[in-house]
Amino acid sequence: MRTRKHALLALKVVGDTLAVVISWLLAGYLRFYVMPEGRVASFGLFVRLSVVVLAMYVFFLSRNNLYEEELEHSWRKETTKIVKSAFQAFLLLVVVLYFLFSDKVSRIAIAFQFVFSIIFLVTERTLVSSYIKKAYQRGRYTRRILLVGFGKKLKEYEHALHSKRTQGIKIVGQYDGEGEAIGGSRQLKQSTLRAAVEESGAELVVIGYPGNEYDRQQAMVAQGLDLLNEKVVLLPSLPESYIGTQISDFHWIPMLHLNAAEIGFFQRMEKRLFDIVSCSIGILLISPLLIGISLLIKLTSRGPVIFKQKRVTKDEHVFTMYKFRSMRIDMPEGDAHWTEENDPRITRIGRFLRKTSLDELPQLFNVLGGSMSLIGPRPERPELVEKFNSEIPGYRMRHRARAGISGWAQVNGWRGNTSLERRIEFDLYYIRNWSALFDLKIVLFTFFRGFVNENAY
Repeated sequence: MRTRKHALLALKVVGDTLAVVISWLLAGYLRFYVMPEGRVASFGLFVRLSVVVLAMYVFFLSRNNLYEEELEHSWRKETTKIVKSAFQAFLLLVVVLYFLFSDKVSRIAIAFQFVFSIIFLVTERTLVSSYIKKAYQRGRYTRRILLVGFGKKLKEYEHALHSKRTQGIKIVGQYDGEGEAIGGSRQLKQSTLRAAVEESGAELVVIGYPGNEYDRQQAMVAQGLDLLNEKVVLLPSLPESYIGTQISDFHWIPMLHLNAAEIGFFQRMEKRLFDIVSCSIGILLISPLLIGISLLIKLTSRGPVIFKQKRVTKDEHVFTMYKFRSMRIDMPEGDAHWTEENDPRITRIGRFLRKTSLDELPQLFNVLGGSMSLIGPRPERPELVEKFNSEIPGYRMRHRARAGISGWAQVNGWRGNTSLERRIEFDLYYIRNWSALFDLKIVLFTFFRGFVNENAY
C-alpha cells in the first residue's frame, strides 16, 4: 500500500515541479529576451527565485488537497483547486518580492507565470490522470476496499463505487455482514477486524451499520482504531442533508449542530452585492428579450403580461413573486399544487416559456428589490410551505437563505414534481457550503443545464 501511495505521490510532485519551473522560466525568457526593453541582467535573479516560487506552489497545492488520494477523480474539481492554488501563490509571491527583494522583479513576468502555471499544471495533471487511468486498467495502483457491516448506507456506498468516475478500486470482501452480502461481496469470517484486513489485504476499511446497531458499530470502530497502516472511514447513519454540518466540542464533548445551515453576515453582504450588480447588468442586456416576450404574451392570449403570486422567502417572509404569465385566465388554478404535464391551463407560448424557464426572467426585479437572490432555494407558495413544514423534518431550514431564481437543487434536476426530500438535501448543502465561487458555478450550470428541464411543465 505504502509503495503504491508513494509512487502516485512522487508522480504528481515531479509533474507539478516541472510545470511550475517551466512556466516560471518561460515567463522570464519571454520578458527578458523576447519583449522589447527587457533587462537581460535580471534573468539571473529570476532563475534563482524559481526555488522560492516552487516552494510556494507546492505548499498551496498540498494545502488545497491536490496530493490527497481520492476514490473519485473529478477534472473540474481538480482544475478549480489548481486555479485557487496558483492564485494564492501569485498573491504571496507579489507580497514577498515587494517587501523582501530590493531588485524589482518584472511584474509582467510574474503575470505571465501565473497564466502559464495554470495552463501547464492543468495539462500536466490531465496527462497524469490519463496515465493513472490506463494503469488502473492494467491492474496497477488498485485500491483494495473492505466493507464492514451491513444496511442501507453500506449498500449505497457500494453502489456509488461503481460510478464512471470511480476507478482503480477492488472490493476484497465484507466482514461482519450478518449474512447480508452486499454486491456479491465475499463474506469474511475472521474473529477480528485486524485478521480480516490481513487476510484480504485491504487498504481502505469502510464501516457502516443501521442506526439501531449503534453498540455493534462502536465495537467495530474500536477495532478500526487499532489499524495503523490502513485508512478507516465510518458511514454514519445520518440523512444526506447533514452534509457540511458543523461539528465542534464543548469541554471535550463533541457536538453536532443540527441546524447550523446559515450564511454569515459578511457573506450575505457579498452575496447581495453580487445580486445587485449581476441583475442590473442582466436586465440591461436582455431588455429586448423581455419586451419581445411581453408582446408575444399580449398578442396570443387575454390577460396581464406579468403573473403575480405569493411565495415564501428568508425567515418565512411572504412576498409577491413575478413571472411571465403562462396560463389562461379563464380557467381557475384551484388548490395549490404543481403544474402537471399537458396541463390544459397552459397557453401555447406559455408551454415554451415554462420549458425553457424564460417565464422566470421577471424575477430579476424581485432580486433587485431584495425579496429574492439570484441563487438560492426555490420559493414555494405559503399553503405548500405550511403543509411541508408539518410533514417533512428540516423543511423550514430552507428559509435560512433568500429564495433564488435558480439553485443547487434545480441544476441537479430536482425541480417541479420531484422528490422534496432530495431537494431539501441539496438546498441545505448549498446553504452550509455557500461561497461566491459556488454561486458562480450554479450560474454557469444554469446556462448549460438548468434552463431546459424534463420536469418543467
